[in-house]
Amino acid sequence: MLLRCIGAGGFIRLSQEFRERVGFTEVELNSKPFADWLNPADREQLSTALVSGPEECRVRHRTKDGGCLLLDVRLSSSPQGPMVLAHEAAAPRISDEDAQPAEDTVKGTLNKIARIVEEQNPGHRCSILLVAHGRFVSGAGPSLPSFYNEAIDGHAIGPAVGSCGTAIYWGVPVIVEDIDNDPLWAPFSDLARRAGLGACWSHPFRTKRGQVLGALALYSPEPRAPTKEQLDRLRAAAQLTGLAVERGRAEEQLRHAVHARSVFLANMSHEIRTPLNALIGISDTLKDTPSNELQEEIGMLRQASEDLLKLFTGVLELTEVRSRTQSSESVVDLEALCRRIYEPFEQTCKDKGLRATCTFAEGLPKRAHLDAWAFERALGLLLHNAVKFTDEGSVELRVGFENHKLRIQICDSGCGIDTERLNELLEPFIQGDQSTTKRHAGFGLGLTLADHCTQTLGGTLQFANNQPQGTSVTLKVPLGTVSGHEPAPPRSPPVPAQRAELPILVVEDNRLNRTVIERMLRRLGYRCDFADNGEQALQSAARSEFSGVLMDCQMPVMDGYEATRQIREAEQGQGAHLPIIAVTANALADDRERCLRAGMDDYLKKPVRQHELRSMLERYVGRPPT
Repeated sequence: MLLRCIGAGGFIRLSQEFRERVGFTEVELNSKPFADWLNPADREQLSTALVSGPEECRVRHRTKDGGCLLLDVRLSSSPQGPMVLAHEAAAPRISDEDAQPAEDTVKGTLNKIARIVEEQNPGHRCSILLVAHGRFVSGAGPSLPSFYNEAIDGHAIGPAVGSCGTAIYWGVPVIVEDIDNDPLWAPFSDLARRAGLGACWSHPFRTKRGQVLGALALYSPEPRAPTKEQLDRLRAAAQLTGLAVERGRAEEQLRHAVHARSVFLANMSHEIRTPLNALIGISDTLKDTPSNELQEEIGMLRQASEDLLKLFTGVLELTEVRSRTQSSESVVDLEALCRRIYEPFEQTCKDKGLRATCTFAEGLPKRAHLDAWAFERALGLLLHNAVKFTDEGSVELRVGFENHKLRIQICDSGCGIDTERLNELLEPFIQGDQSTTKRHAGFGLGLTLADHCTQTLGGTLQFANNQPQGTSVTLKVPLGTVSGHEPAPPRSPPVPAQRAELPILVVEDNRLNRTVIERMLRRLGYRCDFADNGEQALQSAARSEFSGVLMDCQMPVMDGYEATRQIREAEQGQGAHLPIIAVTANALADDRERCLRAGMDDYLKKPVRQHELRSMLERYVGRPPT
């Protein structure tokens, strides 16, 4: 290779191999501009590239025996004028794309690689430098003095900046045998002497696609040339480093993406459920307004709100279910759980004039380990589809147990399913009827979410068409049964009769939602006071008595979790217990557990239904005075 300014006398680097290939001495080559050494047919191409680009071209350099040496040339501007890097055309192409700064986990891997390289080359020191936005980013230099690493970190690379800067800039290995007398190192010679560096052999490393990520350098304490074995090791170490950096960054990006997704979902849940709470709450209160003229409009408003909530909840749950693990399992009463899921659909069947049956086979375990959330979503969605797509006839639910698996079969007499499109229908937002005249509304998330929940349970789903019409769905879920004496269910403490006469403290920072909650409470017969945040709630609880607290979780100044913890600490030793019910827009599966860990008694997610609020208050506060 050669590195020189275009004009005469402008050589910066000239390798011995290049001199031997062309047959001219350095003095001879230095006496003429670079263009004069080229085949006349290539000079115009070089001239055009200097003026308007491209920055790369291929030229033929004259040799002393009358032949030529084919070169790949890279052009760059510099304070000394246009500069050229030339190497044999067979050499690899060069990439000058910037890389992103390395993360700490990547740096840890680079330090291990540097140590291994130093063990393979006793007496030498290794440095790994990354590049971002045209500047060095310190990757690893475990044996180099800290002042040296600090001086290099952040320094701009360039066409003639040390061994590593030059190697990264041009994307080629740079071998400097004598740092003290090499022009590439002139700006850093004092720094190198202080660090005890005599020679530096640098090799760039790349991604699989050829993007230059940085350079790996091996330093000798005295001026010397590397052996062939050392060069082979340097090249292999550089390849390994490129793979390590690329994979490490991909893993870091994945971790950041997972964290960002969780934060996004939590924020999206809160921001969307908050206005929905007001929307559905207003609908609930308006339904009791004695005005026949408004009822149709109110019903449409409520239905639109419910549809929006179903869409949002489906997307949220579809993303959430993929992160659930075996730690989500709990001990459940199988028959009671299935009946609880089935009962709402039984009423819907009666409203549509359908026959609904639910049977339990003998031998069904009483209790089992199961992810109740995923099971409830899967079974509920399958039952919803069966009822939705059946206009006449029946819907049957059969629950059995065989070969250590819970076997649930749902049979309907509806329109059936296109089994040839089953894989397609399991994709999100895909529906069986995609025409503009479809009879059944929906978002195409039900089967997808049911399938993902089934996978989370470690189970399988099978679909078949009934005869003469309808669909049969079989859900099989492996169970870990529970043996031994079944403990009695915990009994809720009795609610003092006089408690409901006291006001309820509503802790909510959103004024619109405060108004909605207040109207609901008044219609239900309860009185209420308000606090804007957790700190105000503590002050109010210290001044007055309340029958209970409806506590928002995400608020300024002090959130609901911390306020609850401090209320529980203040109650210790006093024999008092103030019922605290979370009313929050944080609606992911783990949010309820977080509320309970903070000391809250129960959990209501926004949007709040009036009947849910009534049930919760009657359980913990008691019925209001008539």
